[in-house]
Amino acid sequence: RLAEASDRHAAALGLPYSRLTLRDTRSRWGSCTAEGGLMYSWRLVMAPPEVLDYVAAHEVAHLAQMNHSPAFWAVVEQLYGDWRPARRWLQGEGAALHRYRFGD
Repeated sequence: RLAEASDRHAAALGLPYSRLTLRDTRSRWGSCTAEGGLMYSWRLVMAPPEVLDYVAAHEVAHLAQMNHSPAFWAVVEQLYGDWRPARRWLQGEGAALHRYRFGD
């Protein structure tokens, strides 16, 4: 689902990403490198589909704006629509997903 969402948002933006990886992050849901690499927390697979889609839109938006300026949030809104409910879900429920650990 993350690859599909990333592909869809990147196509809508007209900016390809260079690679997509899943990691065992402790705090971040995703990131975007200056080279266009997208990284996501594997824990997103446990989030509601609309939250996963929001995080993909958020990271793909960094292909156009490597910041969190008003222009960045305008790109997120262009790709996803009203992102605020999904962000609120992560802020309220995301800590529960971070309790899952591998190898501890």
